[in-house]
Amino acid sequence: MEEFFATNSQQQILNRIFSLDLGLLCILNIDGWFEKVNSAWEKNFGYTAEELTQTNIIDYAHPDDRDATTFVFSELLRSNHRLSFSNRFRSKDGSYRYIDWEFNRHDNYAYVAGSDITHTKVSAAGLKAARKHLDKDLLQNELEELCPKRQKILVVDDSPLNTKIMENALIEDYEVLISHSGKEALSICNSNDPPDLILLDIIMPEIDGYEICKRLNRGTKTKDIPVIFLTSLTESRDIEFGLTLGAIDYITKPFSIPIIKAKIKNHLALKYYQDTLKINTDVDQLTQIANRRRFDDTMTLEIKKAKRTGTILSVLLLDIDHFKFYNDTYGHLEGDTCLKKVATALSTSLKRPKDLAARWGGEEFACLLPNTNIRGAQNVAEALREAIQNLSIPHKSSPVNDVITVSVGVVSSNPMDENSFDNLLRQADEALYQAKETGRNRIAVWHQDIEAMGPNL
Repeated sequence: MEEFFATNSQQQILNRIFSLDLGLLCILNIDGWFEKVNSAWEKNFGYTAEELTQTNIIDYAHPDDRDATTFVFSELLRSNHRLSFSNRFRSKDGSYRYIDWEFNRHDNYAYVAGSDITHTKVSAAGLKAARKHLDKDLLQNELEELCPKRQKILVVDDSPLNTKIMENALIEDYEVLISHSGKEALSICNSNDPPDLILLDIIMPEIDGYEICKRLNRGTKTKDIPVIFLTSLTESRDIEFGLTLGAIDYITKPFSIPIIKAKIKNHLALKYYQDTLKINTDVDQLTQIANRRRFDDTMTLEIKKAKRTGTILSVLLLDIDHFKFYNDTYGHLEGDTCLKKVATALSTSLKRPKDLAARWGGEEFACLLPNTNIRGAQNVAEALREAIQNLSIPHKSSPVNDVITVSVGVVSSNPMDENSFDNLLRQADEALYQAKETGRNRIAVWHQDIEAMGPNL
């Protein structure tokens, strides 16, 4: 598990998150075997971390739920999407509790958050005993340190009175956005600055809360925003339906402000935990720009979008000229520094939010340019080539120039031919080969003549 995080600070963040009272957290390998659990498992089910480690989560499922639990892991093997489901989990004393699970796959691990949805009443004595084990000030300080940025909460309710109550209750700790309609709420969530969490009323005119939740879960940008239903609907079927749609919690009116604030803190901490994991798997640890996996995932989405809208998608492949000579001359530590500087130049030179620069591997980089024709892609490629040369990183052993330079392959899809998308990477590589063959420190645009010239590098 340690190798998943590149730095000690990242591992420390994970360990601290697991030490907080945030519900059931665990890390499983892709076959369902426990690798790491927090203390909530012992509190809820009676099993110690040592007892759970190297056992399989499927073995604890109720016999009637075992096939469904096995199916979840087969789905995780086929995709990297977030999966949510509920099952009955066996306690050490043999009883079962209903648990709502959220699984996120990252490489060969599943990161899991669970909450007990067994609807039981807690006695006053039980509440009092539980409070003795909760140092509220310490927990609040820990959460604030884990989530240093002032997080943003969107309150969606058609009642101005209700939104004002929530705004007054939360404004001291969070940035609060208010929306009185479903259409406005969806617009805010799809903006370039979406909320970290949504408090959502169900009964609203035009678009109700259930429909808003459905649309959020369908959106690539919005599917990971936590939704808490805040509603007067109290029937168990309403609660079950809301959770089935993907809401992480369901609070009924009249509500307790302290309970809402406590739930918000916990859910935001969980979101920070999941975002941290996502960032660490999507970012190249050396250069801190997108990695190959992130590029591949984004390209898949952009291809679908370009096919649907009939727009052009362009791809650039870049290679640092004679980088082996650079490493041989200056050493691998200086080589790493050079890669970081080149990556920064690429990411800062791309101006549009949708453009993506990624480390392709070794000294190669790739850029994704949605809705960009071949002329625009050429202009971007030339700007990137100049930006890297203007870094003036000395390269005395280069036969091309006395500073670091790059060669760039450029290709654009044909919106009239959907099959053209399948060949973009191969064609970009062929264009890059041509740029190298004709002298390096230049760009080459793919065309049919290049394809006929010979094999790739």
